[in-house]
Amino acid sequence: MQVKTIESSWTSVVNFTVATNRKFKNKEGNVLEDAEYHRCVAYGKWAEVLTKYLNKGKRIYIEGRLRTRKRQDSEGKDKFSTEIIVDNFIFLDPKGQGDDDHVLDVADPVVVPDDEEVPF
Repeated sequence: MQVKTIESSWTSVVNFTVATNRKFKNKEGNVLEDAEYHRCVAYGKWAEVLTKYLNKGKRIYIEGRLRTRKRQDSEGKDKFSTEIIVDNFIFLDPKGQGDDDHVLDVADPVVVPDDEEVPF
């Protein structure tokens, strides 16, 4: 995970992927596990905090909104991608599991730039 900066507004931005896992039983009664992956985008101070403290395998609760983008591929066909714009989050692993203790101030709003300003 790497923080980038939107030059026109000097806003930090980071892209990352979160997996959601579920366990279920099939018709035969066997327990199976399934994973789905979600693209996420965080801006401002959230981008910087997530880059510093979020590692692969860490559990996180994310609140946000969905944004779907449309682009055209090299053949002119429309392609769509949906991502979660992070508004708030909570690290779910207990303190002291490999990271320094830290406090997040969730009272300050995070400014999200227009889609046109995102550098990727």
